[in-house]
Amino acid sequence: MNYLFEHVAFHGKPLLLGSPTRTTDVFAGFYHWHPCCELLLVHEGTGSVIVGQKTYEMRPGRLFIFQPYQLHKVFASVSEETPYVRTIMFFQPHMFEQALRPFPSRYALLDRLWRKGEGESAIDLHGELSYLEHTIDRYNNRPFASNPVAEEEDMTMLLLHYLEAISLRGSVAETAEYRPFTYSEQAMQWIEEHYAEDIGLEHIAEALHLSKFYLSRLFRRETGGSLSDYLIARRIKQACRLLHTTPYSVEHISAEVGYPNVSYFIRSFKTALGTTPLQYRAAARKAGQ
Repeated sequence: MNYLFEHVAFHGKPLLLGSPTRTTDVFAGFYHWHPCCELLLVHEGTGSVIVGQKTYEMRPGRLFIFQPYQLHKVFASVSEETPYVRTIMFFQPHMFEQALRPFPSRYALLDRLWRKGEGESAIDLHGELSYLEHTIDRYNNRPFASNPVAEEEDMTMLLLHYLEAISLRGSVAETAEYRPFTYSEQAMQWIEEHYAEDIGLEHIAEALHLSKFYLSRLFRRETGGSLSDYLIARRIKQACRLLHTTPYSVEHISAEVGYPNVSYFIRSFKTALGTTPLQYRAAARKAGQ
């Protein structure tokens, strides 16, 4: 089952790079977040990516950046003729700070990408795609590092290659898209402002001056998923933050994130994360010790 919180097992390493993965089956995606950074490089494919209440078009050469604990979803329209091919990198940015300090501009770029509140989430690197594909191939087929220090140097060089490709596109801000919000983005923005209230699809539709049936169809067409799934994901993510950072009771948190019925909140939480709120809090506290 796909849960909202996706654990990444680094096994003592600061970075994980997968090989290019090809999908020709249905790829609907699901809302989730990680405790680390994720870089998603699209080699082939069409679809959409939701992150930060925005919907971005998926296309070849586009790099998506997901900050730690940032809610996101990838939806790809796939078939034998139009496969979805991507390479995913997970890394723990704070573990590269010391290694990147001798490279001030690259250090500053990485800091903007992962630490700033509303960092740019999609960067077009079509002109640098072959460069990155060559880099990925060389990294995945390199000789086995003789020791942990050499392996971390390889990882640092890999990250520097990615940052070099991004820097060749100019400033991160220059890659931003300026366009009217889609209806799905307007709905997500409205949810961001009202998810703590006892709201439903009819309230969102009324705010956007649409019928709830038409809004549901639009949201699914633009994002590949349902509006109710997004609302649940946003509420549960906030509940996780409150469980981790406050002493509030489960009943209090339930009300804070828009669930007046605490029993329903607990069921929704367990369905989304595979654990109860109290079990999640205990595990988070143990991990922080």
